[in-house]
Amino acid sequence: MMSTPGTQPPRKKTLFDKLAYGFGSVAYGVKNNGFQVLLLLYYNQALGLSASLVGFAVMIALIWDAVSDPVVGRMSDNLRSRWGRRHPFMYAAALPVAVSYYFLWNPPAGLQGDGLFYYLLVLMICIRGFISFYEIPSSALVVDLTEDYDERTSFLSFRYFFGWIGGLTMAVAAFSVFLRPSPEYPSGQLNLEGYSNYGLTASLIMLIAIVVSSVGTHRHIPNFRPTPPKEPFDFSRSSREIFKTLTFPPFMIMLGATFFAYAASGVGGSILTYFRPPRTIPGFRVI
Repeated sequence: MMSTPGTQPPRKKTLFDKLAYGFGSVAYGVKNNGFQVLLLLYYNQALGLSASLVGFAVMIALIWDAVSDPVVGRMSDNLRSRWGRRHPFMYAAALPVAVSYYFLWNPPAGLQGDGLFYYLLVLMICIRGFISFYEIPSSALVVDLTEDYDERTSFLSFRYFFGWIGGLTMAVAAFSVFLRPSPEYPSGQLNLEGYSNYGLTASLIMLIAIVVSSVGTHRHIPNFRPTPPKEPFDFSRSSREIFKTLTFPPFMIMLGATFFAYAASGVGGSILTYFRPPRTIPGFRVI
């Protein structure tokens, strides 16, 4: 018999619930760390694509992300299903996220120049789009899981913890396991097979994290609050809401601070390896 959301008494939230909810953020952390730390190094140094072209692909993918995120959020808000508004997106994203991330680190042999650029661009757009299908509904899920402010804060603290742990763990594993120097590759960071193995491992971890989190929070679906009626899309109203948000002074201050903070973090993370080349690499250079 199909359960109707909001018809059963709320389940008491446990440590397992918080772990299950937070563990899903490992996927986002792995993706973020790979993009910030390894992507430029791999496509520029190991594959020979111009650093400016890699940066251009990153910029286009970020612009796409800025457009697609609100669209995914609106789609999720307006979905009505027996699995609620969030879980169908979370389940649907798991395999595409893993597959697209794997192929990002395993381009066809011999692909160079413009072909490699377009390959990178398409894969980055796919990954950012698919991860949005998981991350945005999953982030919003905390509102359905609990109505208590302090408990929501606790849930989100687990989410941020696992996001950072996932990214940092894969960064350590990348340089200490997959890209270790060897007699064949004195510079382990130029080992194409190492990146391939990293991509396979990271994609499997992302798949497991999304599935575990989705399944682990699934049991609470019957207890979610009834969803409000669907609202038809009104372009003029949406435009007014966006304008009102962008002209709200406290939001502008937060937006400006966030912009500069993340810009600094992104630039620092991307070029850190160039400032710390292994001493065994002769002629380490930016192509």
